[in-house]
Amino acid sequence: MKGRTMGLAVALALSAPAAASASSLRIEGFYGWERPPTISFSGTGSASNLYQSTLQIAGGDVLLNLGGLELGAIIDTTFGGDKASQTAFGGLLGLGLDLEGVKLDLLGEAGGHRYGNFAKNPDIVTASSSTEWLAYIGIRPGLTFKLSGPLILGIWGFVRWDVTSRELPVTVGSANAASAGSYKLGGSTIGVTLRLGFDL
Repeated sequence: MKGRTMGLAVALALSAPAAASASSLRIEGFYGWERPPTISFSGTGSASNLYQSTLQIAGGDVLLNLGGLELGAIIDTTFGGDKASQTAFGGLLGLGLDLEGVKLDLLGEAGGHRYGNFAKNPDIVTASSSTEWLAYIGIRPGLTFKLSGPLILGIWGFVRWDVTSRELPVTVGSANAASAGSYKLGGSTIGVTLRLGFDL
């Protein structure tokens, strides 16, 4: 019995360095562009879309690679202009494959999608809320390659789908000639970003 226990302990000790070498932690920042959902308006007045057709997006992610299995977290937000904004907080899970010096990430994504800053839209006089959250799922393929040392450069592509939708009652027009209406929030978002980070 003692012999078996010792043998198991030796085997675990020998396999520990191999397991450690097969794991890595990656910390990244990214910047790019996304095309948000087309938000439909219904009501007696007229109003422009809440979002520009293309938005700048920036954020960061952390990825733990365990021998090809990747899990992590991501956060990003849009910015610029006088339109509404989008922010996402999500978890990542999938595969990280090394292909001749290039790393391929094939990840699924799920989390919360925030629609915010509706008051920035000049067509909206009042809104029932300034922030709405929807759950989303998505896919996130990406490529990276090493620059020097731990520094890496790459690209992300992503698609996100809101799993629910929500009506946002608003008053549009001007203070003297306002009319009631509503925006329907939710839909699909696509984007592409450049990645820069470190392998630890």
